Amino acid sequence: MKTLFLLRHCEAYQFEEDKSDHDKQLNEYGKKSAELLNSWFKKSNITIDYILVSSAIRTLATANIIFSNMRSKMHEKKELYLCSYKEIIKELCLLDNSLNNVMVIGHEPSISESLKFLISYSRPDLNYVTKSLYPTGGLSILNFSIKNWNKIDEKTGIFDAFVTPDYLKKNE
Repeated sequence: MKTLFLLRHCEAYQFEEDKSDHDKQLNEYGKKSAELLNSWFKKSNITIDYILVSSAIRTLATANIIFSNMRSKMHEKKELYLCSYKEIIKELCLLDNSLNNVMVIGHEPSISESLKFLISYSRPDLNYVTKSLYPTGGLSILNFSIKNWNKIDEKTGIFDAFVTPDYLKKNE
């Protein structure tokens, strides 16, 4: 079985003078959101084997805060910056099959498009996620009954959980 974690970067400054979109920084709320996710991962005892991260400053900052103790597992991919879901699927298909729990940290709309593409079944209480705007810091967890990453395809995943920083803050 393989598990995929799809995370949209945490909240960044919308407008920063003399900064390109690629260079936008996390704002204070984004940093706090990433810290909440860091705590949640630690409490949940979830092991991540491999982290694919867009090359944008805000995705790298999100990854560095949440997975500060796993930097060796982070793999920056320029191809994930403002890509389509097809690029994410392509990257996943190339993964070594010894990896079981994989995180992708990227942007909208590629994260929500990937989620919609991959879901074959969703817990009924999670149906709202694909019908709403995908929030910054939103984390989807999908399970796949496959042994090889190159078998990941349309409607092959089970949407098992969705976590947001707002949810974590309310339930601290």
